[in-house]
Formats: sequence, structure tokens, C-alpha cells
Amino acid sequence: MARTRKLFPIYGSALANNMLATLVHDRIVNGFVTAYVSQYDRKGILGGPARDRELAETIGREIVLALIVEVEGLMPSFFGKKQKKKLKVDERQAIDLFLRELRAALERAYNWNGEDRKQFHRDLTMYTDFDARREVAASVRKKGKAQEEEAPFVARVALLLDPSMLEQSRRAARKFYGGMGVLARKLLRQTLSPQRS
Repeated sequence: MARTRKLFPIYGSALANNMLATLVHDRIVNGFVTAYVSQYDRKGILGGPARDRELAETIGREIVLALIVEVEGLMPSFFGKKQKKKLKVDERQAIDLFLRELRAALERAYNWNGEDRKQFHRDLTMYTDFDARREVAASVRKKGKAQEEEAPFVARVALLLDPSMLEQSRRAARKFYGGMGVLARKLLRQTLSPQRS
């Protein structure tokens, strides 16, 4: 008989720590910017340590927003379900507490003031709303009717990266965004695997 799987809110803090550690130690933003500069010969977008730090922080924040949404979509699989609507009430509540703790831990780590928190929640709502529209559009697209909307991540990162060469920076951001699901799965597996039955 399989053990019942438990999802405790504290795992949200652990996931936040894993996200931030991965951003810093794996130098994800630096790797993305370096690859972009090399591919398109855009050394001019680099502006020294202050610009590099600002770019790492702002693009890193967009990565965190994208990862939260990706993680939320993956959470039903923790309970062996494919969709959130198939979850039991207690499973839904456990996921909500986990996600609330994830967001709270990120806020503590970033040490945001009230306005920063409000902006983060507005941006997270924008990302979440996009994800909901994407799911609806995916079912419509199966019937051959809708065109795919671009993720807010793509436009925002492209503007941060290289606003004077927007089309190529959008292409690079789109490709970079494609890896967010893989990264979210990896981080979630690292965080929750000791608890798996």
C-alpha cells in the first residue's frame, strides 16, 4: 500500500530557496545574456557591473514570476492528478498553502517594501491571467480557431535585454522562456523528492 503523500507549507520556503540559489549559483541570467551578446554581436548592451547587476536582478525577477506560474501548473501531479479541478478539497488547500508560503518566502528573501510587494503581486496576476488564457486558447486551438498569445515574459525580457533590437531580443527571450517549464520541474523535483513515496 502506497504511503499518503504530504505537502507541507514549509516546502514552499524550500522551493523559494532553491529558485534563488539556482538563479545565483547557476548564473542563469548571465548565461542567457552572454549567449545573446555572442550570437548577435551586441557587446554594446553591456554597461559594466551596475548595468549587469540591474539586468540580472530584473530578468531574474521575471524568471521567478514565470517559475511560480509553472510550478502552480505542475502541483496537481504531486497528488497524481493532471488537472487542478480533479484535486480533492484538502489537496487544493495544501497546494494553496504551499504556494502562499512560496510567495511569502520570496518576499522575505527580496526584502521588498510595501510598494514592491504590490507590484510583484500585480505582475504575478498578469502572468497567472496569461496562463489561464493560454489554457483556454489551447483547447480552442485544438479545434483550429485561435492563434497563440505571447507570454508577458517574452516582451518584458526583450525590452530589458535589448530594446533597440526588439525582434531579435524577442526571439531570444521566447527561446529562453521555453526552458522555464523544464527548470520548474527540476526545482520542484529537487524540493519535493525526499517527500515522495
